[in-house]
Amino acid sequence: MKRLIAVVCGFLCLVPAGVVGQLPPGVVSGRVVERVSNRPVAGAKVKIGERRQGVMTPIGEAVTGDDGSYRLELPPGTYEGRVEAEGFATQSIGIVTVTARYNSIYDVKLDLRIEEAIEVRGGFFQPTIDQPVSQVTLRRAEIRSLPGTGGDILRTISSLPGVTSISGQFGDLLVRGGLPGENLTFIDNIPIGDFTYFNDQYDNGRGGRAAILAVDVFDRLEFSAGGFGPRYGDRLSSALDITIRQASRDRVQGSIFADSGVAGLSMEVPLSQRAGWFTSLRRSYIDLAFQIFDLGDIGKPRNLDLINKVNWDLSARHRLSLTAMGFSERFTLPLQVAQRAGNRQDRLVTERTSDRYIVGLTLSSTLGERTLSNLTAWAIGEHSDGSFLRTDNRTLQRQRDLRESQFGVKEELTATLTPRLNLAAGGGVLVQQGSFYTYERSPIGFSVVREEYFAPTRSYRSRLGATATAYGYGSLNWQATSRLSVSPGVRIDRYGLTGETLTSPRLSSRLRLAPSLALNLGWGVYRQPPTTFLLALGPENKNLRAQRATHLIAGLEWVVREDTRLTIEGYQKDYSNVLVRPTLSSPTHFNTGMGMVRGLEVTAQKALSGWLSGQAAYSWTWGERRFTTGGVPFPIDVVRPHQLTLIGLTRLGRWSFATKYRIASGLPYSPLVAVSSGTTPAVTLYDLRRPEDRNSASLTKFMQMDLRVERRFNYRQWSFAPYLDMFNLTKHRNVTEVTWRTGGISFLSEQTLIPIFGARIEW
Repeated sequence: MKRLIAVVCGFLCLVPAGVVGQLPPGVVSGRVVERVSNRPVAGAKVKIGERRQGVMTPIGEAVTGDDGSYRLELPPGTYEGRVEAEGFATQSIGIVTVTARYNSIYDVKLDLRIEEAIEVRGGFFQPTIDQPVSQVTLRRAEIRSLPGTGGDILRTISSLPGVTSISGQFGDLLVRGGLPGENLTFIDNIPIGDFTYFNDQYDNGRGGRAAILAVDVFDRLEFSAGGFGPRYGDRLSSALDITIRQASRDRVQGSIFADSGVAGLSMEVPLSQRAGWFTSLRRSYIDLAFQIFDLGDIGKPRNLDLINKVNWDLSARHRLSLTAMGFSERFTLPLQVAQRAGNRQDRLVTERTSDRYIVGLTLSSTLGERTLSNLTAWAIGEHSDGSFLRTDNRTLQRQRDLRESQFGVKEELTATLTPRLNLAAGGGVLVQQGSFYTYERSPIGFSVVREEYFAPTRSYRSRLGATATAYGYGSLNWQATSRLSVSPGVRIDRYGLTGETLTSPRLSSRLRLAPSLALNLGWGVYRQPPTTFLLALGPENKNLRAQRATHLIAGLEWVVREDTRLTIEGYQKDYSNVLVRPTLSSPTHFNTGMGMVRGLEVTAQKALSGWLSGQAAYSWTWGERRFTTGGVPFPIDVVRPHQLTLIGLTRLGRWSFATKYRIASGLPYSPLVAVSSGTTPAVTLYDLRRPEDRNSASLTKFMQMDLRVERRFNYRQWSFAPYLDMFNLTKHRNVTEVTWRTGGISFLSEQTLIPIFGARIEW
């Protein structure tokens, strides 16, 4: 392995640095609009340059036209951008990469600035109007540059404060003590139920291993770890809002990307001066990569995704975008691999497939001078099935056949009523229908956990007729003074699956104590109905109701300078009506659970600008749950009490280096004890000695160091950027699971050093 890494690093040094002499320029273009109304901002100054000694020195500048558009021609290279306009807060574009003859699009949204007794700073850390707490915005360059991600957005988000995962090789998101299923995702205004590939949610509750979108597809993302506004609903913990990039309308251009696990192609095709088509195709071959680098046999996971987005400018005030996506995944675990599985519950010959097709259409209209309308319609079709055989290769242990479709339409309005008062309102209706079949054989002779061992064989088939769910919301953002803004809001949901009509009030506030210091507050009620899969497990689950969480967040934000800030944020989440499954021998769930999560996060962040950037984040988290009122409390099994994450990035000429180090407490687990089955012949099973022992022990600490090295080469018609991304450079063996064998408890751990070699060609 060391020899292979040395060869790759030597290759990065020996590749020709590019054509000597003058290279053709590249183009940076886009539109500058006001955030609330989406009206174009004319006369804004767009500056692209290099940061030296903390100051950005422009090498190119453009002024936006009446339609808010700008265009700059620059020499190939890596720069930084910012936008200034009279009456608006200055906004940073972040890292801008220029390739010869390539048109890079950077659209910018500006916030109105109210000037009285205090000056409001802009820059890299502008909060959205209704989300002053717990929010992060990332562009494509920032997502790509983080180490230990392999270009996967889920691992990028898991590097953020308050977020962790079960292990380094899983991309599941555990946000402030929440389960993977408590996270909400939108892609181009379309609600996406699951954002991962190879998700085990239908079997043992783990999250997925990879995101369904490649980094090359992103324009930007906005992630909220809690306290999000009433526009978002149906989830208890977090909200992820993704915007797919749009195509250049100048010329056909594209990129090719590949690494040790996936390969893909993106293309941008002009359809006219007013329309463009962006498409991306990606295919994984991670199973081959694991074999080549001798990282163990994980079976044969395979996935394919196809993304399309078409943008039309119907007029100066009306823009239409069509997003069409297809996702397909296959996972095969052959007999030879199943027999060697460390966890006995994983010793199943497996064949799983999943296909999803998503289409969405959004009409964005500027009404008058102060109102933006986004009307979105979408359709989603999903089919997941799987069969799981015991290692005799003929006894069926589990089977799934899940089919579901969804159709929806929603309207979102934002309006500037006065310079101090903004309105956001909207609502939508979605219709679901589906067919679900589940089968589970008694684990006798297979499982060693007592309550599973005596589970009866069961099968259940259910059909969901056309069921409508509707919601409406409204919120105001009132700039009471130049120092204080207040955002009250409310959301009303009518859940067709449960027959409930529920109201969820929310409130956020931002108080500027000084030009660079702000106090942020957030409070809100959040709901989450049961999934259709949970309802399909048995007829008793049809009586389930929505879960509830109440968020309370308070924090201080100190912007030391425009690209550096320090935040301290405390939060509490109170859960009620939590879905619990008292025994694994029955599929029946109840809304009797409750819980609480408390935490404190301290983050120092230097934005991706200049030659050095990074982040240092420490989080303390405590959480417990109960199955019933007055029941025995136990630690939440997805909470790490302490977590420290250090990230550093630097650019030296054509080279960029990044490293990440994370050390965290081990996750809780239940220490089971051996008991006799009481049957003839007797079998040794494992069970809790006392209810108080649930999650009373902890796995060993999690520790991982990652390293990323990239070098960029510019040529007359294209650019080439190879990289090396190293997972777990120190080879620390992290324990991720517990299993029970005949000889007692056993701990399962991940593979150690994992290298990912990749490259991106832009032309």
